[in-house]
Amino acid sequence: MYLLKSNYISFFVVYFIISLINTLVTLYIPIFMLITLDVNRIELAYIQFLSYLSLFLGPITGFFFDKFTHKKKQIILISSVLLFCSFAFFNLNFDNLSFFGIFLALNFTCGLLIKAGMSKLMLEASEQKSIQKNIILISNASGSFGSIIPIIVFNVLISDVESINLWTLFFNICWILSSPILTSYALIKDKHPKINIKVKRITLDQKDPTKIKERKYGLVLMFLTNFFIWGDKLLEYPFTSWILSKYGEIGLLNYTYLFFIFSYLYMGGWFISRRLINQYRSRVYLSSSIVLYALLMFPLIYSNITLFLLLNAINKIVSGVMMSQLTERNVDVSKSNNNSALAYEIIRSASLLANFIFVPLGTLLSSFVPTEIIVIIVGFMAIFSITPIYVSKIN
Repeated sequence: MYLLKSNYISFFVVYFIISLINTLVTLYIPIFMLITLDVNRIELAYIQFLSYLSLFLGPITGFFFDKFTHKKKQIILISSVLLFCSFAFFNLNFDNLSFFGIFLALNFTCGLLIKAGMSKLMLEASEQKSIQKNIILISNASGSFGSIIPIIVFNVLISDVESINLWTLFFNICWILSSPILTSYALIKDKHPKINIKVKRITLDQKDPTKIKERKYGLVLMFLTNFFIWGDKLLEYPFTSWILSKYGEIGLLNYTYLFFIFSYLYMGGWFISRRLINQYRSRVYLSSSIVLYALLMFPLIYSNITLFLLLNAINKIVSGVMMSQLTERNVDVSKSNNNSALAYEIIRSASLLANFIFVPLGTLLSSFVPTEIIVIIVGFMAIFSITPIYVSKIN
């Protein structure tokens, strides 16, 4: 309604670049750190713990954009510049984990600010359900495309995972390819709606404390659901090294080669979800996709490389369906609260808290327990995430 069509391009570019960077952080940096450099995992977990503290800024960014919505273009621009420059700390000295920690902290903080600004833009434009669906679909489709770029560059350049020179070239090329994020300021066309709907809703809420309590309760429950679903962050760092030890270098290369196909399948899950969504049965669809996702985790422990890749492919489709439904439910719960951007960032901060806790914990656990045990824990956490969905009174 209030979103100009040209802003769809800004959503595409922003989430394209953020996904490109996230692919480096979640897929290739773990390989580089744990296999090429063979860093001390306990020290790495400590650096991760300190860097991920910045993720607690998530809810604050939502409040910030609720108060300074007229400045969101400028804030997004500054954050984009800092995000682009954060690569310098990583590229300066690979062996210095402190520099890596600075890179992670800047990357997380700037990414939070950019996504909070774009979320505020989405919430302002999502009075119409169709616009909301288009924005969510575009953001995730561009994210899938963005993850393909580093995969292509990696497959072309890295012929030897032990070569630091090749890795340096790889990271520098990806850094240059992330430069379009700097155009976000010019792409966003912001129009401020002059409406009294929000004031009216606040007045109604003040007269109905029961509704306020229900909405806050629903917000907490959605936070818990998101938190447990993101339990797979336990596997973020040990997963690739586990593939290498279990299936050898050929298995790891096959996994990275097919990763862009997995991204397409994940995007396909979002398209499938558009056909499945029914607001009166959203709990059934969401919980069914979560259970299926969890059940597909367990066979990974015993599978050969062919079955392993097939299970990953199927689970990417299921994940796309699951996350599409979860995102729509997050938006609906956020919009039922007076400060929608703050509410949305509170829910989204569940994934940030999960990153903060589970990534360092997974790295640390991989030094003491088999990765297969971590896979089982992730599966059970996903199943447990269903409980808050059915406790909530929000349809």
